[in-house]
Amino acid sequence: MWQKMKMKQILLITDGCSNKGSDPVQAARMAHGQGIAVNVIGIVDGGDLGSAGRIEAAEIAEAGGGLSRIVEAKQLAMTMHMMTKHTVQMTIQQVVNKELKQLLGTDAEGLPPEKRTEVAEMVDRMGDEALLQLVLLIDTSASMHDKLPTVREAIRDLQIGLDVRKGAHQVAILSFPGSSKEDVCVLADFSAAPNLNKLSNDLRAQGGTPTGPAIERALQLFAGNAKPDLTPYREEDDRDGDMAAYVI
Repeated sequence: MWQKMKMKQILLITDGCSNKGSDPVQAARMAHGQGIAVNVIGIVDGGDLGSAGRIEAAEIAEAGGGLSRIVEAKQLAMTMHMMTKHTVQMTIQQVVNKELKQLLGTDAEGLPPEKRTEVAEMVDRMGDEALLQLVLLIDTSASMHDKLPTVREAIRDLQIGLDVRKGAHQVAILSFPGSSKEDVCVLADFSAAPNLNKLSNDLRAQGGTPTGPAIERALQLFAGNAKPDLTPYREEDDRDGDMAAYVI
C-alpha cells in the first residue's frame, strides 16, 4: 500500500530575496495547503546571503511545511539530496503517527523502544518506496552567475540519487526569471527521466528574482500534470508496512 503514496515537493535554490512579483511566503503557504512541501536552499559563496535573505528562506520553508538550509556552494549537491529524502520521511512520519494514534492512541514516541525502532525502519523503507514528484526551482538571477556551474553539477548528482530509489519519480525543472517576457521558464515538465545533464546547461543568469511567481508556476504544473510517465517501482520484498502489525 505504501508504494502508492505520492510525495510532492518543491525544491527552491536561491541566493537572495525575491524582488519581483507576488509574495513567495503566501505562495508557499498555498502549496502546503495543497499537500506540497516547499524546501529552500540559500547559497552563500564566500560572503553572506544577508539577514533578509535568510529570514525569507526560513519563512518560505515554514509556510511550505518544508526545510530551509543556508549552505556554501560546495555543499549544494549533498544538501539537495538530504532535503529531498528527509522531507519525504518527515511527511511519512506524520502519516504514520496519525495512524498510530487511531490504532493505539499514541504516536511513535509513545511506543516501547523496540517498537520505535521498527517504526523508524519502516518509515525509512517507505521513504525509498513512495512515489515522488519533485519540482526544482532554480534562481537564475544575475547574482547567481558564478554559482550556476555548481548548480549544474548538483542537478546531475541529484539525478543519480533519484535513479537508485526503488520508488517511482517524476521531476520538473523551472528557472526564474525566464525570458524578458516571462517571470518563469519551464525547462522540463514532469518526466521520469528528464535529460538533466542537457537541461542544466540551459541555465543562464539574468534579471531579477521573481520567487513568488516561480512557486505559483510550480503549483500549476502539479495541478495540470496528468502524465503516466513514472519510473517503475522496483520490488525488493513483499512487506507493505501495514501499521496493524505494530501493536504494543
